[in-house]
Amino acid sequence: MSYRRSIEQLRPARTQKIDLLEKSQILLQEGNTQAAFDMEQVILSAAGGPFFKSKLIPNSKKVGDNIVRKLKLKNKGGKMPKNTYPASKEWSEYFKPGKPKGSTLTPKTDMLIGKFRVSLKTGPAQLMSGEKKEATATFYTAMDKTGTVDKAVKQLQKHIDNLLPSTDMTKLNIKGNKTELIKSGKFAEIEILKKADEAHHAFKNDMRNVFVNNQDFAREFVFEAMTGKTKFGNNEGTSDHFLVTDFEGLKPTIHKVTKSSDAYVGKLLKYVSPDVTFKSSQKAETKAGKKTKTGYYTFWSAVKVGVNMIVEEETKNGLLLNEGVFDFIKRVYTRAMNWIKNFFNKIYEVLKKSYKALIEFMDFEPQVRFNNNIDWPS
Repeated sequence: MSYRRSIEQLRPARTQKIDLLEKSQILLQEGNTQAAFDMEQVILSAAGGPFFKSKLIPNSKKVGDNIVRKLKLKNKGGKMPKNTYPASKEWSEYFKPGKPKGSTLTPKTDMLIGKFRVSLKTGPAQLMSGEKKEATATFYTAMDKTGTVDKAVKQLQKHIDNLLPSTDMTKLNIKGNKTELIKSGKFAEIEILKKADEAHHAFKNDMRNVFVNNQDFAREFVFEAMTGKTKFGNNEGTSDHFLVTDFEGLKPTIHKVTKSSDAYVGKLLKYVSPDVTFKSSQKAETKAGKKTKTGYYTFWSAVKVGVNMIVEEETKNGLLLNEGVFDFIKRVYTRAMNWIKNFFNKIYEVLKKSYKALIEFMDFEPQVRFNNNIDWPS
């Protein structure tokens, strides 16, 4: 990541009479500080960019020359990137109704050396901004890259098709009296919503299982987090090379990363270990009028609206028809199930467009966990 903020300099009393190794250790411990920013300029200077000599890095010219010589960056020239870059239209969709701002627009690129967009890693460094929306946007980007949303929607369809409420009314002591139709209507509504809840919970488990040992998702997540390729639309803010070194520049390495299958992405997987669980919104708190950005009701509001409407209508019809309770229950079940299935048949194609559409419709909120501060491997 970039270190362009002004910070307190290292205290002279600690740096005047220490040997090179001790000083390097202090710089590493104070990590993401002015010293890291100095290292960027030291390397640029050695590569043929603007001259720079660091007061914090001992023998900075020798350090920089050693790095660019070993990595064959000599005379390529270079410059510092801008402090921020605009997010792509695709990335910005994940921040609506707001928009990306602040640290999320800080480039992944720390140095522009020749045609390389270089991210410098000196000791422990963050994978990306710690903002929740940043992690969520990276999650959605990674999931859509896996190309598995069609399979997920088919799993949802399977759960909906298997809805079958119980017809055991003995626990409610409904004996068939016509005056108890209202009571049996309430029973039907409870049973249908109960089965819908089971389907909703089962699908949440399905989604959770998608991420257990899913290397495709892990690779796409780490790739986007480290490069910002989708976020910045592959502009200068997108990093395509990762330079790993200590402050002595003894064993520098550089890794080209332009796609998720690149070897260095695989090296980072065990350090980052991304994982996802899902939090469900409470049904009782979901208002009937709540809709997603697709224009459709969410799962629970859709089911509630449909079932409540049908139970109310069929209760009135049952009273007029003077029918038995069991015939009434059967008809309510049949009509409610048909309504739910027809509704989902209309929305499946919409849900296949993206994981964001699917997860928002199901009233899930992804909880993304990963190791953000990592020791970047050489």
